[in-house]
Amino acid sequence: MSSTVARDASPIAQPAAFAAAAVIMLAPAYALPVMHLGIVGQTTSDTTIFSGVLQLWRQGLGGLAAIVFTASFLVPLLKLAGLAWLLWAVRRTDDDVAGRRRLTKVYGAIDFIGRWSMLDVFLVAFLSGAVRFGKLASVQPRPGVAAFTAVVMLTMLATSRFDPRLLWVSTRAPR
Repeated sequence: MSSTVARDASPIAQPAAFAAAAVIMLAPAYALPVMHLGIVGQTTSDTTIFSGVLQLWRQGLGGLAAIVFTASFLVPLLKLAGLAWLLWAVRRTDDDVAGRRRLTKVYGAIDFIGRWSMLDVFLVAFLSGAVRFGKLASVQPRPGVAAFTAVVMLTMLATSRFDPRLLWVSTRAPR
């Protein structure tokens, strides 16, 4: 990209495409099971992200349920909402400096959160490797993990492809 930032659709096409793909992948990420937990003597089933949060809550692990809910539901949705706000703001024509500062902070927050977004994926991977008690218990990843990983990666790509300098380019003609 040159030192001056052009204000047309092309600089936001890639981040918008990645964000749109992430939105599409949310449905299978939330609908498909993410893991199967098998424990001898208990009924076992595949667990979606939401059913896992409910199971943790019912077992008295409210703190852990809140962490998983935040990392799995709130963070991806807030990241996508923030990206949509940034992409929309680039197309606006006002010269509100305070608004641009706020949007730059939103971008910084989305970028920072990106590195923590894989928490759920790492948890399933850790459990799959750590919980190997032969016939007593087992954890196996399911397709929802791949879909959720895609959501996380796509939002990270959208964030990395977004140029926050675009927020500071005026759309008004020079006087």
